Amino acid sequence: MDKEKISYFASGFMALGLVPLTAVIVPLYALGIGASPAEVGIIMAMRSLLPFLLAIPGGAMVDRYGVRFMVTRLALGCAVLSLVYPFATSVFHLVLLQLVFGACQSFCWIGVQTGIGKTYRGDPVVTSHLGFWSMGGTFFGPFIIGFVWDHLGTGSSFVATALWCVVMSVIALQLSQEVSAGERAVSKRQVMKGDYGQALGLLRDPIVFYIIACSSVRLGAGSLQTSFLPVYLAELEFSASQIGVLIGVSAISSACSAFLHAVFVKWWSSEKILGVFIVLALVAVSSMSLTESYLVLAFLNITMGLAIGVTQPAMFSVLGAKISKDIQGLIVGLRTSSNRCATFLIPLFAGLTAGIISTQWTFLIVGIVLLGLMLVTLWMARERL
Repeated sequence: MDKEKISYFASGFMALGLVPLTAVIVPLYALGIGASPAEVGIIMAMRSLLPFLLAIPGGAMVDRYGVRFMVTRLALGCAVLSLVYPFATSVFHLVLLQLVFGACQSFCWIGVQTGIGKTYRGDPVVTSHLGFWSMGGTFFGPFIIGFVWDHLGTGSSFVATALWCVVMSVIALQLSQEVSAGERAVSKRQVMKGDYGQALGLLRDPIVFYIIACSSVRLGAGSLQTSFLPVYLAELEFSASQIGVLIGVSAISSACSAFLHAVFVKWWSSEKILGVFIVLALVAVSSMSLTESYLVLAFLNITMGLAIGVTQPAMFSVLGAKISKDIQGLIVGLRTSSNRCATFLIPLFAGLTAGIISTQWTFLIVGIVLLGLMLVTLWMARERL
């Protein structure tokens, strides 16, 4: 395996692993300074607001300035912000931090996806490996940080997060730029309005619309899991290590199942794989409301992880193969923007539900809503499946 591939896989490991890593410690820290479950929902939603608003021009900037340039600098930004968290003393402070940190982390992941799409053009073997390693990061991240939180304390947890980000920046120095002088010249004349117009115009393509819709529902389910599972488990009096392990086993399941896409694609289209396994993930996350057993919750998280893991390389393969190399960053930005819309709205809706009813039944209510949206998407795309 060549050095550049290893760098992309390692960058994916670090970039995506940063999401559940912070999803363990930020809610716990918020609860520690007196935040309510509803306020935790707001705090966790804020990490998605700026990526929702800015992912499209952010993706265009990756096309414009190159993967290496963007990822190295944004990863360092994440490192600095991680060190500020322990000084946050109110919900308002955490909201501000989540706004900026969420944008930096999201753009790092956009950069990695863009580089893979430009360089390897949807190669199913490469996308399966990226899915494996990036999901592997989502296993090791919460597992390690849960241990650090329990045994070394709050401050050490955020220092460990900063070190994680620094390592990501160093690895990203090996990524390609993939920017030509011609691209730079055109980009300088292109205003942000043009980026949005071009990206939204892509939604007229049925395959792009289907992938964007599936991706949003998929990430909505994931945000429900990462935002409220730690709160639910804390209410059940499980330790931070146990919470980290439970989120981690879901992630390692996703990592291992990423290779199943290359198997299923022999019989099903990637579009069909997306539909079937997103529905399975939604059934699993909805069922978490029905039990307080750690073992049953572990089984449901593993099932959800397996389903989510199959879908990630499917999306990479479809968009990498069917979208022009020159707008890979733009399309990843469009997908990220719709994803962040989902991950912004779902925690807010879930937080409101938890405040009115309870944290436990939030999974069932929000999961049913997402399942309804997914079934509508499948009905609209029935002729392509």
